[in-house]
Amino acid sequence: MKTFSFLAVLLLAAAGSLAQQASGRSPDSEPTAEEIQTIRKILELPPERLTRMRSAIEKMERMSPESRREFATHLAKYEAATPEERKKIMKDMRERGGYGSRVLEHHFKTLSPAEAKAERSRIQALTTEQRMEFLRKLAEKYGPEIDKEKGKSSDAKEAEKGEKKRRKLAEGEVPASPAVAPKK
Repeated sequence: MKTFSFLAVLLLAAAGSLAQQASGRSPDSEPTAEEIQTIRKILELPPERLTRMRSAIEKMERMSPESRREFATHLAKYEAATPEERKKIMKDMRERGGYGSRVLEHHFKTLSPAEAKAERSRIQALTTEQRMEFLRKLAEKYGPEIDKEKGKSSDAKEAEKGEKKRRKLAEGEVPASPAVAPKK
């Protein structure tokens, strides 16, 4: 995520400089030091990173103004966060995206490989709002099946451990000893 946020900031700076050029900045004016540094850093990136950056830019272009503001707010919070807070932010993001990714994975399994590839492309072309609506509809369609799959996997894990999950103890709390029958 740190890399993505750095890339997003670089891309926004580069996009801003290109927009300034396209919006009437005179061709004789000198590029700023920031623009030169941004372009130099982009030139140093391997092709895979450039591909990911291009994809990120395309996603940003499809975002609504509201989604862009929200995304910028999340990036600012992430940049200002301490390492511990960043871990929590990443964990929250993974948990929020977890169910949606399970729904998509289940949906793709119902399709042939060619259909799944076409569906992925179609989904990527959607705006954030359209994608969320699509995921909501898939969740309604596949929800019961996914819940059954999740239940099976967690039951299997518990059976392997031989015990159920236990809650974490609060600081200073002593674990309760198992109930023992009184001696006669």
